[in-house]
Amino acid sequence: MTLGEGMPDREVGRMKRLLVLLILLSATVPGAVLAELPPTGSIGLYADASRQYYACCPFFESYPVARVEVWIWCLPSTRGLKCAEFAIAYPPNVIRDRIVYSPLISSSQGDLINGFSACFSACQMDWVWVAHQSLYIVHLSSYAEIVPHSGVGLYRFFNCDSGDCCYEPCLKGTNLYFNSTAYLCLPPEIAIQTDESTWGAVKELFKE
Repeated sequence: MTLGEGMPDREVGRMKRLLVLLILLSATVPGAVLAELPPTGSIGLYADASRQYYACCPFFESYPVARVEVWIWCLPSTRGLKCAEFAIAYPPNVIRDRIVYSPLISSSQGDLINGFSACFSACQMDWVWVAHQSLYIVHLSSYAEIVPHSGVGLYRFFNCDSGDCCYEPCLKGTNLYFNSTAYLCLPPEIAIQTDESTWGAVKELFKE
C-alpha cells in the first residue's frame, strides 16, 4: 500500500505538505546543542579551538622551544554577553607572538597583558572565543591565567540587558598549563630544533 492510497486527494495533499515540512525542519535544525547558560558567566584559557584541552604536553628535550596556541573563551550568563574586560598573566618561559581576534568583535581597546576590553557586534548566548595567540615556550612547567583588567581592577562581562550600565562579575575559568601531564594535554604545534640560525631568531624574541 502506497502513501495516501484510498484517501481523499485533499488528505493526501495535507500529508505530503506535512512530510515536506518535517524534512525541512530536520535539515535546518543544527546538530550542535547550545550550552545551558549559568547564572554567572566565566572566562578561561584553552589550548585549542574546540575547548577540549587546557594543557600543553611536554616536548622532547632536544627541542628547546615549541609553539602552542592560547584561546580565550567566554561562557555567557543567562543574560547573554555583549562585552568582556580582562587581562592575561603569562609566565616568564613564554614568548608572545601573533594575535588573531574574533571576527564577531565590533570594537576593542587595550592589550591582553595590561587589560583588554572587547565588545561583540551582537548578543552572544553560547560559548564564544575572544582571541587566540601563538606562544613560544621553553622547558618549564608553568601556566597562564586570566587576571583582572588593570584599569578596572577585575575581570567582568557586560550583559545584553538594555542600557550601558549592565556590567556583571564573571568567574575565572580554566588556566592554560604548559609542559604538563597532570591534565589531558595537547601536543605542541611545532617543536624547534637546536639549529643555530633558528635558535638565534628565537633568542631575539626573548629580548623584546
